Amino acid sequence: MKIDRRSPRHWLYLLGFGFTVACAILVRPFLHRRSSGRALLYGHKLAGNLLAIQEQAVSHAREGMEVAFLTMDPIYHKQLRKRGIASVLACSPSAIRWLATADAVISDHGLHAMQPMLATTDVKFFDVWHGIPFKGFDRNDFRVQQRYSETWVASPLLASLYVERFGFDAGRVKVTGYARTDRLVRRKDANRSEIARRLGLPHDCGQIVLFAPTWRQDDRSRSLFPFGVTAEAFFAALSTLAERTNATMVFRTHLNASLPAGATDAWPRLASLPSALHADTEEILLASDILVCDWSSIAFDFLLLDRPTIFLDVPPPFAKGLSLDAGYRFGALAKDMEAMLALLERYLIEPGLYRRDCGNRAAQVKSQIYGGFADGLATQRCLERLGLATGGSSR
Repeated sequence: MKIDRRSPRHWLYLLGFGFTVACAILVRPFLHRRSSGRALLYGHKLAGNLLAIQEQAVSHAREGMEVAFLTMDPIYHKQLRKRGIASVLACSPSAIRWLATADAVISDHGLHAMQPMLATTDVKFFDVWHGIPFKGFDRNDFRVQQRYSETWVASPLLASLYVERFGFDAGRVKVTGYARTDRLVRRKDANRSEIARRLGLPHDCGQIVLFAPTWRQDDRSRSLFPFGVTAEAFFAALSTLAERTNATMVFRTHLNASLPAGATDAWPRLASLPSALHADTEEILLASDILVCDWSSIAFDFLLLDRPTIFLDVPPPFAKGLSLDAGYRFGALAKDMEAMLALLERYLIEPGLYRRDCGNRAAQVKSQIYGGFADGLATQRCLERLGLATGGSSR
């Protein structure tokens, strides 16, 4: 659950979560047996790396192994339970038992009220943070994660970044690949029309162009719409292009940003799939023919699909600069609105031109970013690390 610091309800959730954690710490010495085979997954949503690990753990679990998603959100908890997914509500009595008996917690964001367990319990903590960052960080941004048992990263390049730039202990940074990339690698040729139908897009949507800008980050004056254009002008230009090329323009805002409800409804062949309502990013990427982004790490996931990517050449909104520099923008660069529209039309009409324009650079960046670890086996390696670190088996 994304915490809204302005919401009294969210503060109550945090207080309840803190109470269950305190109770779990007190009773853990009496309830926990080493290698009980229990792991909790924790993040805003069951998505990305956490979802891949959960699905693999359920379908290939060793005897006696249990995996559940821990959430503070009662509504989301009910939704997961309705889908048959093991979910634990953070402020419930069942959370006390889970926290008191778990061998491991796997997190893709942070710990919130669980942080005291780092110093007071023998729980193993694993970080599977969801980003390959353009955004600049330093060691102060990861003070909690630096205390985890292990951090699982995408490649040797990312491992060096974590150690040299972010201040992690080299012995705790393990290269596994990112679990969420397995689906992109294995299902690259999935039926896009069928995925589009599941996403609620029209049956005649044609090629899908995904717009996924990063949020304002450290630049409070930053707009979702690039190059100083208004929302109306941006939507109008894209709607006209979409009608001319029989495409659909899909907007996916970051979890920390949003479009007004119904903002795209008035424009033909425009649609919105916000993160808050559509947590499964990989599903959307598999359906998309072209990605348009700026400094969002989603570009590196889409890179695995070998499809046209257009980067909006706008200033990065990061106070601490860049972790991976601008040279990692592997696709075509659009310096203004006219260039963006021209590139979109070019690749919608002749997608093969992208390989000629950017194929070599994209291949080089993919090799650097993933180093051979985007091979469809990342989730398996994560579960093997989990088994080794908790004294059990991954099978």
